[in-house]
Amino acid sequence: MKKTSKPKKLKVTIEDQYTFTKPKKIEVEVTGNSQGICLKPKGYDDSGCGIPVVLEVWNGKLRLVIWGDINAEDPTHIIDLEGAREKLRKEIA
Repeated sequence: MKKTSKPKKLKVTIEDQYTFTKPKKIEVEVTGNSQGICLKPKGYDDSGCGIPVVLEVWNGKLRLVIWGDINAEDPTHIIDLEGAREKLRKEIA
């Protein structure tokens, strides 16, 4: 088993970027260690059974893992971010 670093925590409140009348605000706990970065919005799986969004390196590739359904055991989306690497940016003519 790999040794992991002690988790670091940060709480951030984000606001709805579309609505200007009484925008929805959600507090998000950001936790990170050597295994990845976890995003846990308040009210989205407060049971402690899981975290809905994880940024991790898997098999040498950066990816975003999302559980979009609280009743799903497996992630609903896994997004490979390797195509977003800065070195792949094309020059605009």
